[in-house]
Amino acid sequence: MSSRFYTFIFFIFFLQSALFTDAQNQHAIDSLQTVLKTTTEDTTKVSALFGISGEYQGFNSDKAFDFANQSLQLAQSINFKRGQGNAHNTLGDLYWYKGDYASASDHYFKALNIFETLGNRSAIANCYRNIGWVYFTQNNYPVTLEYYNKSLAINTELKNTLPMAQNYNDLGIVYTHMNNYPKAIEYIQHSIAVEEDAKNIEGLIANYGNLGVIYDKQGKIDQAIESIETAAKNAEILGNKQHLAITYSNLGSFYTKKEMYELAIAKLDKALIYGKEIKFKDAIKDIYQNLAIAYAKKKDFQNAYLYVDSASAMKDSVFNENNSRQVNEMSAKYESEKKELTINSLEKDKEREKSFKIYLSIICILIAIFAIAIGIFAFVLYKGNIQKKKANEALSHAYKEIEVKNKDITDSINYSKRIQDASLPPKELQYKLFDDAFVLFKPKDIVSGDFYWYAEKGGKRLIAACDCTGHGVPGALMSMIGTNILNQLVNEKGMTAPDEILNHLHIEVRKALKQDEHQKNADGMDIALIVFNSETEIEFAGAQRPLWYIKNNVVEEIKADKFSIGGLQTEESRIFKKTKIMLSKGDSVYLFSDGYVDQFGGEHGKKFMTKNFKKLLLNIHTESMAQQELIVEQTIERWKSNREQVDDILVIGIKI
Repeated sequence: MSSRFYTFIFFIFFLQSALFTDAQNQHAIDSLQTVLKTTTEDTTKVSALFGISGEYQGFNSDKAFDFANQSLQLAQSINFKRGQGNAHNTLGDLYWYKGDYASASDHYFKALNIFETLGNRSAIANCYRNIGWVYFTQNNYPVTLEYYNKSLAINTELKNTLPMAQNYNDLGIVYTHMNNYPKAIEYIQHSIAVEEDAKNIEGLIANYGNLGVIYDKQGKIDQAIESIETAAKNAEILGNKQHLAITYSNLGSFYTKKEMYELAIAKLDKALIYGKEIKFKDAIKDIYQNLAIAYAKKKDFQNAYLYVDSASAMKDSVFNENNSRQVNEMSAKYESEKKELTINSLEKDKEREKSFKIYLSIICILIAIFAIAIGIFAFVLYKGNIQKKKANEALSHAYKEIEVKNKDITDSINYSKRIQDASLPPKELQYKLFDDAFVLFKPKDIVSGDFYWYAEKGGKRLIAACDCTGHGVPGALMSMIGTNILNQLVNEKGMTAPDEILNHLHIEVRKALKQDEHQKNADGMDIALIVFNSETEIEFAGAQRPLWYIKNNVVEEIKADKFSIGGLQTEESRIFKKTKIMLSKGDSVYLFSDGYVDQFGGEHGKKFMTKNFKKLLLNIHTESMAQQELIVEQTIERWKSNREQVDDILVIGIKI
């Protein structure tokens, strides 16, 4: 059966599906248009315009752009910040699908700045995810992972179930491209479990689509087809043409590998209809490439050449619409690899075609055309190899320079560690002030954003556990600022009340970082501070970090104030309060940063969690503090196993 007939059949199917989907969307659009006409509230109009854009996004990108821009303009005119942030995020998505990654990045970062000002952590997590996608398109996987993990950390903290599933899926995609298939499958299966519980069809489309790509890379083509078929069925239910274009393109590619060429071309024709309908240029380009390969394998070289030419023209179009911020090597590498794949496919069939010359004159004409095409491709390949050689020489030189710079940076950080270690109180002071105590201090990197602090003033003993913004070098700089200010407040100004110390620490950190002048500087620290007035009377004040103490075999918790030291301040004044606690001999007191309970590990790669940490301390609190330190450290190392440490770890224990 001819491919033209397949195209006709799938066009009829597409038309029926599109009419059904558009009808569903049109009902929602009509409802929002009614709201737009009847409401007198400008903020409601902004939300309605934003909603209409979202309804059009899956099947009419021009109208989606129009309504998103209207939403942004109205939100800006009334200074509606949340509406501006939502509009920027939507425009970023639309530009991303269009292949204009520079414009997408610009809108995503504008949205991030707005939501950081508003303190909307769910929206911030979504912006981190979107920015990660931009870096992913440039093959910058380390930075992509950084943004994805920042998004996952916030969504995990807020228990945002569906966004967490999206984060798991995103991480699976990155690890797929890094050829770490076991880790990729692990993350995507996490995502599938969450999406199935929530019955989120759109999420399952992405999950099964990505799972199919992984199986394909592993050479498990039957499993790949099964996963993509599942994704396609869900895409048909949802009716989203972006997903339909991608899933049917992948399905066509896989059927080509199974040598089922007619079915492959039919699937690709169907994908092309969806892609053209929504002007999804990246997808259209891939579909042309896959059609060229399918026709070449089928020995239909005339159609193969036409689709190679169409793919090249589409690729040039996408490239020209991206501005100078895009990575040129990404496009060059992609084009070279695709042309090389087509050439290799055509060359394998060249000798077979020549054997038909003696039988049919028409075959001679086809072979002549094929030979010309091979000559053109060979010339392009030759030129490409020369460029690759030059690029490799330049990369080799750059790599050597990076090695030298990396050594210089590492040496500088190691020197910074010696400075930071010198600023921390010596362990001897720990035993001088407290007979039975421990400090477990495990930086994530060479230097740490967590730090501990001791002091003795006016017969009182002070101890603090501090967690600064970030880790590594930025966190270490904040820890040096915090240590210096604490020493000034206590040793020079004589402050010993924990609430007074935190109130002044907040003011001085904001002064040191000039945060009243620079609104975007949100750096600061969380801290738990104890003052021992006597052996059994203590006072506590905390900024986001609590105090735990075990008395009569019960873990008691004194909660901290729900704001940090430094950072953005939207309230008129920030006042910390103190709590007095009476203890008895044998009671235990614990201060800690969030690095211990947030560590991923165990059989299922989950966080250690607060409840498990409480249970651990309760089980071991009768032991000496030296033995407790050993058990606490061994427990987290077993939990972490061979996984990466996600944050600095600091735990302080004191027995009365």
